[in-house]
Amino acid sequence: MKWHGIVAIVAGSLGAAIATAGAAPPVFAQRFDEVRLEPITSPSSAIGGRAYVPPQRLSSPRPIDGPLRAVVNEDDRTPVLSQRYPWSAIGRVDWIAPDGVTVLGACTGTLIGPQIVLTNAHCLLDPETDQPTPHKILFRPNVVQGRGEEIATVVAYDYGDSPFSGSAADDWALLTLDKPLGEQFGFLGWREVDFTDADTLLAMASQLSVVGYSADFPTAALSGLGEPGETAGLSANCSVLTQLLEGEFAGSLIHTCDTNPGASGAPIFALFEDGEYYIVGLHTGSVSLLENVTLPTGEQTAVLNRGIPVSRWAAQATALREAD
Repeated sequence: MKWHGIVAIVAGSLGAAIATAGAAPPVFAQRFDEVRLEPITSPSSAIGGRAYVPPQRLSSPRPIDGPLRAVVNEDDRTPVLSQRYPWSAIGRVDWIAPDGVTVLGACTGTLIGPQIVLTNAHCLLDPETDQPTPHKILFRPNVVQGRGEEIATVVAYDYGDSPFSGSAADDWALLTLDKPLGEQFGFLGWREVDFTDADTLLAMASQLSVVGYSADFPTAALSGLGEPGETAGLSANCSVLTQLLEGEFAGSLIHTCDTNPGASGAPIFALFEDGEYYIVGLHTGSVSLLENVTLPTGEQTAVLNRGIPVSRWAAQATALREAD
């Protein structure tokens, strides 16, 4: 059966199988010894925000700048050890306790402008009050083994809706920093991709990536890469299977990239034919299925991940960029 037919069958099955949000990890495998992002051509996308690579920063499609000296077992994700672009533009969003040191919680964020970071609304909102947290929020780009070159403080924000009480498809936040880290680390652009179009799903199948600071990565199988959450993991060669049109997660994307808590706010992105890296979606969480579904790869799973399309936050990001 061709990819086109397989994607249609999987999308149809998901509409009936999705139950509720879950915390269990998805189960897809990629080997990472030779991982590199390859350029793709999307039949249905328009550039909404241009990417920027600082003149002094090298660019690389590989998340590792040289040999990896680590013991690797079965984990699917590639450790992001490179300080080159685009990896440099992705970092950690941390809630800081009043002592100024303790990290109360962490998410992933991506520079999409000189002083703008894209992440999830639930990385900004306190679940107990459903309001933005009173705690200081810091952004640290390109954290590797718990260390980063710079730290910026969040001084303003905009967000879509609370996933705790509102729309799951508007779980986005745009954080404004107190310094233009994007000028030093670069920032990703974005493209509005029509994931309701079957040809687009086919063209972008196994071409997408997610980078996130998951709380379970690096695992014990990786030596010398820091504690969990101290080095980002790359899930490459993954796919968006469908965009849901109804139900609790209406408007959300269902994707196969590997994530876990801590990767909330991670970019779903790709290297395009123009040589630029663009965000095409924003990872938000996971969904548990009522029954196993068979993926185009032949694997079966009862858990998938979800995200939201660029169209949910593009207008606000464009306005912030213009004002930046």
